[in-house]
Amino acid sequence: MERTNGGRRRAASAVLGATLIAGLTGCGAAPTLGAGGTEAQDSVVRLLTTTAMASYTADIDGFARSAVASSSGVQLIDIGRAGAGEGDVVGTLTLRVDSPAQSNSSDFGLPESESDQGPYCFEVVFDHWGKQGEFGTAEGVTHIECPPDASPITPPPSDLPVVAENAREAAHEVLAGLPASGLPSADEIASKVAALLRDGEVGGPPVAEVSAVVEGADVGIATGGADDCVLVARKGDAIIDVYPPSVYLQPGELGCGPYTALSDDLRPPH
Repeated sequence: MERTNGGRRRAASAVLGATLIAGLTGCGAAPTLGAGGTEAQDSVVRLLTTTAMASYTADIDGFARSAVASSSGVQLIDIGRAGAGEGDVVGTLTLRVDSPAQSNSSDFGLPESESDQGPYCFEVVFDHWGKQGEFGTAEGVTHIECPPDASPITPPPSDLPVVAENAREAAHEVLAGLPASGLPSADEIASKVAALLRDGEVGGPPVAEVSAVVEGADVGIATGGADDCVLVARKGDAIIDVYPPSVYLQPGELGCGPYTALSDDLRPPH
């Protein structure tokens, strides 16, 4: 496994993940967790149950970016990228939590040598859907000894296309200008929307493509992906913003596409 400086479901993958962790942590046993360490571990588990950390993600860097973007207080100090032949595993994240006791210290606490001191570090193996091990538990969250000189790191930026900041407004403008009948082709409509999109940041990721579908007098427009999707539809005389449950946008579901914008049933699945 390649590692950066600075530093669930399937039985076969779980075995592989456990083997990988054993190899990574075998060089130094972690101290026993006390009350503060258990609280720190709970902070990591809470982070790992957030939508961004427990949904399909293409690679370990995507999970790393989500961890850094969270307001959990958990710090990212290392990224390990899985190599070929490691099955469903995409890599590991090493996470650090400063001692919860530090913010609640008082003159009447135990001497430093006797109190439960941090920081605490944990290594987590990920597949494409999040950490390996039972969801919502500490299974797969391995307590390790913190590297002496570890500091928070910034994961590499994403090169995946991003939704243009004015995508929804552009779709509304184009749909509002379409005739009631004799509509242009879906490709022409998508091109009209794309022509109105603002460019992304210089040197940043490209702007996501626009797609459209025409069904009779109804039109659906989509741009983006599972994590950031803009859907707008014209149905009859109404132009509506469509916000499906996020599960419908994931791979293998309806996805972020124009047909989703025209779907008649986007009720939550549960």
